[in-house]
Amino acid sequence: MDAAKRARGHVPGSVVLGVVAALLVWVLADGGGSGQSSVAALGTVAVIVALLIVIAWSRGSLALPRLDRAGVVAAATAAGVVIWLGVSIWWSIAGDRSLDAVGKGVAVLAFGVVGLAAGALPGNRLRAVALLAASVIAGTLAWALLGKAIPSLGPDDVSGVSRLKGSIGYWNALSLLADAALGLGLWLLYVERVRLARLVGALLLYLAGLVVLLTQSRTGLLAGIAVVAFGVWQARNRVEVALFGLLALAPATVVAGWAFTRPALVEDGALRADRVADGRLFGLAALAAAVLVVVLVTRVPVERLVATRRRQVVRSLVGAVALVVVVGAIGLVASVGNPFTWAADQLTSSSEVANGPGRLPSFDTNRRTVWWGEAWQIFTAHPAGGTGARTFEIARKRVRDNAQNVTQPHSVPMQLLSDTGVPGFLLGVIFAAAVVAGLRATLRRLDGDERAAAVGLVGLPLAFGLHALVDYDLDYLAVVAPTGLVIAALLAAGRPKLPPRGGAWGTVITAAAAAAAIWIVLAPALSNRAVDRAIRQVDANQLDAAASSARWAQRLNPLSPEPLITRATVAGAAGKTKDADTLYLEATRLQPENPDTWFQLAIFRSVAGDLCGAYYAFNAAYTLDPKSSLFYEGSDFDRAKAAVNDPKNPACGR
Repeated sequence: MDAAKRARGHVPGSVVLGVVAALLVWVLADGGGSGQSSVAALGTVAVIVALLIVIAWSRGSLALPRLDRAGVVAAATAAGVVIWLGVSIWWSIAGDRSLDAVGKGVAVLAFGVVGLAAGALPGNRLRAVALLAASVIAGTLAWALLGKAIPSLGPDDVSGVSRLKGSIGYWNALSLLADAALGLGLWLLYVERVRLARLVGALLLYLAGLVVLLTQSRTGLLAGIAVVAFGVWQARNRVEVALFGLLALAPATVVAGWAFTRPALVEDGALRADRVADGRLFGLAALAAAVLVVVLVTRVPVERLVATRRRQVVRSLVGAVALVVVVGAIGLVASVGNPFTWAADQLTSSSEVANGPGRLPSFDTNRRTVWWGEAWQIFTAHPAGGTGARTFEIARKRVRDNAQNVTQPHSVPMQLLSDTGVPGFLLGVIFAAAVVAGLRATLRRLDGDERAAAVGLVGLPLAFGLHALVDYDLDYLAVVAPTGLVIAALLAAGRPKLPPRGGAWGTVITAAAAAAAIWIVLAPALSNRAVDRAIRQVDANQLDAAASSARWAQRLNPLSPEPLITRATVAGAAGKTKDADTLYLEATRLQPENPDTWFQLAIFRSVAGDLCGAYYAFNAAYTLDPKSSLFYEGSDFDRAKAAVNDPKNPACGR
């Protein structure tokens, strides 16, 4: 293909940026929380987009970057982590869960490919990516706050949970996005001669600060401080930026401080009428404070103050920070006594912290140290490969100290150790180190507007890295996918273009890899739908159709015990007790270390009157999960145990 033909077939940068915007809006509005509900559709579209990008690059219609060494290592280890998650299926105690983790990883890698294409676009495209990210995140934060002002629009209108979580589904994950918005807001303040940009940046800072405080996320608060400190440090006009930031964040602190005095806004279980009434007041206060931010940013002569009284301004800023620290320290000593003893007691506590304003000054880890200890026990028992991706929830049941269910140890490093062993952990560490090195190189090679935009975007991976130490953000597509996209765009920015390669065979191989990736993403969701359909058909007494649906579900996802259990349910409904028992038993063989499969078998046998067989299954489930709330005095387990111990019942073969 000659140069003229390539020029005519070149993909416009606006198309790539439009795709970036659409994917960001989709994942932030409907990321599916920590579950898998959105992975199939979103992941499939992302993989298709990534495939089209690679094909367009191979034909010379779109640029991809020639990454430096750090970028290559980051890309290779990111792919390596996902591949290792897939390898862990071989020994996983719950292969279906590990397959789900691979599907989510594939979606994140696809977002990364989109980020590479966006970062490699000619011109000031990193600035465009930053503007898109700022706009989409701002909309997400504003929607979350609107849900606080109008409870009927929020996700917790029925449950009455006080902590702000918005469309993301988790308060700490929402605070991570707000931390990223702090960096982007400071970036907009860098644009000295564009008054509108400065005003938008101030409002974004205000929104982000208010959201961070109302999520009651301590990690979010600390990470937000780190992001702001990084942004101010990197700014050329750092004193002005710091003063503008103070003008934007102070009203947010005042509104949040008032909200903390209203139990209906910040404490769980408040009456809905109280939440509606206080929500209305909160909305008015938030709007009034936003207007105040506009007035302060447009009317306070920040540049003139810094130019004529720089030393006094710096002293005032340092003094304000010192005053906050001193007042906080005095208040802490007055309320708890010896702060060092108090902090040590809280850090080693295994209690849970109630939702409310008292969370923010607390050092209590909210049982995280317990979960990290459980993850360490799992790792030391399986150091070579862990128990399989996304299996912590099942593996910890042997060692947990109460019946509380926890999906992850609330620490990505501990999650990698317990789920994937030393190899997965090392891949994660190398990836993080490569990203840090790559982002430093990006900031060194860029200048002007592109460097300022890069500094603003760095807030997202910085916040993600800090959050990941004490939370399970890796499970939330709404934060990990945008982070992957932004990291890729930053690593690509300012790099030379990679020459097109491929041809017919390259296209075929790429398409085959994409098809496999799409199947990994889609198959579990299709299997789950088939299971749901089979259950509905059982309820409608359409047993033949239900059996067919359940078999199809098993073919789609042979790693999951759910199709087997559904087939057993169908067989039981048809009166085929022996077949049903065999299918339940097959589910236990598929996942012998999952107490749920054994409990399902036990319940079936108990209902069928086989108390001796039920005891065998109950005992297996109890061994795997001795703290389960399913085992209580007078439970089916006790009834089966009594039958086994009854000397008048020789059928149990003692």
